[in-house]
Parts: sequence; structure tokens; C-alpha cells
Amino acid sequence: MQSLARVFLFLLLLLSWTSTYSQTQNKQELAEAATDKAIRRFYNTLDFADVYREFYVNNANLRKAEVQIVMQNMIWSGDIFAKPEQLKSRNIDFDSMERAYIAMSNFHWLLAASGDTYEGDEEKFRQEGGVIWDKYMTKLNDKTSWPILTSKQLNEEITATLNAIADFCRGHVVKSNFDTPEFRRRQQNIKESRPPDPIDKLKELFAPAGMKNSDTIYVVRRGRFYFYIIEENAEFKILSWNDRIRW
Repeated sequence: MQSLARVFLFLLLLLSWTSTYSQTQNKQELAEAATDKAIRRFYNTLDFADVYREFYVNNANLRKAEVQIVMQNMIWSGDIFAKPEQLKSRNIDFDSMERAYIAMSNFHWLLAASGDTYEGDEEKFRQEGGVIWDKYMTKLNDKTSWPILTSKQLNEEITATLNAIADFCRGHVVKSNFDTPEFRRRQQNIKESRPPDPIDKLKELFAPAGMKNSDTIYVVRRGRFYFYIIEENAEFKILSWNDRIRW
């Protein structure tokens, strides 16, 4: 009898584990489907603002935290050029940070999209891109552009620069080449050179915005990017994303 009981208990545990594994796999697939839908939407409009508006978490605190974490990291990177007394006067409103976040995202996503879909003269594309890059990024890399202390500076030094480069890339995206065999081949050739962010670190970063340690974050790899997806009211939404390639 004891032997039969142990077998029965083992079967119950096995069924429980199998059910949990199946549910997790199913949710991972749903997270990937939501990511694919967001990417397709981006290729329809070539404007990350649509992705941000339609596919990001609805929770205002989490959304605000994502923008602030990313943009403060970018803004503070130039503080090495500041005098201590300058930083005390920093005043940047959230709306300006949000515009800069969307500009930064358009910059990255359109850069990737042009590389994945362009079918013209590649040498000419590289030369023209080099001219645009030098024109705008040289100024941004100049220490005189830093520190960023006001909303006006953020708009003029970072947002405008990223928008200008994104506009150039947008003109070289061939929408009809999205999701073609050649598109998929180019994406498969991407060499991942940085790991995804540790999930426990992400939870720690978003904890002040209400994220719990028990919350599940699904990692999805697509093209050059990692997507960090959470379930919100039975829907799968983008919490954050970053690059799979180390710059």
C-alpha cells in the first residue's frame, strides 16, 4: 500500500509540474505574439509613438518609471562635465523626458529597420548615413553639449538630434520587405553580444512603481532587441526593451 501511495503521489506531482510548465509556455507564447504585433504595428507607421501608445503597460506608474529610468541614465551620463553647483539647478519635466524617450526609441528602431529592409545601393547608404551621423552625433558627443539641466536643453540637444537621425533612417526603410525571407535572414544573422537584463534587477528597478517580486517578466528576443513583457489585465504589454548588441 505504501508503494502504491508513493506512486500515486509522484503522479500527482508530475501532473502538477506538467500543468504549470504548460501554462508558463503558453504565456511565453502569448508574450511573443504580443511583441510580434507591436513590431508589425511599428512597420505600418514607422513611428514608435504608436507602439508606446498602444502596446506599453497601461499602469501609469510603471510607464513613467520606464521613461525615467532610461532617460535619467542617458542624461546623467553627461554629469561628469558638470560643476557640482550646476546639478542642483536641474529641472526637467516628464513630458520632455517622454518625448526624448520616444525619439531615442525611433532612433534605434528605425536604424534597425533600415538595415533589415534596405535594398538600394548599400555603399551610398553608408556614405549618406555617415554624413548624417557626423553632422548630428559629433555635436552630441561634444562635452560642451553637457550637462543636460533643463527641458529646453533636453529637447534641443538630445531629442532633436535623435529625431534628425531617425528621419534619415525612416527614408531608407522599405516597408514591403518586412517579414520577407531576406528580412528574416538578416535578423537571424544578428550576433547577440550582450545578455538580457537580469529579471531580479528589473524587478528591483520597478519596485518603487509598484512591481512585486512575484510578478512575472517574460523575455522575448526579436531582431536586435530584447523585449520585457508583463501580463496586465489578461493582456501582454511591453514594460521595457533594450539592445541585444553592445554598442
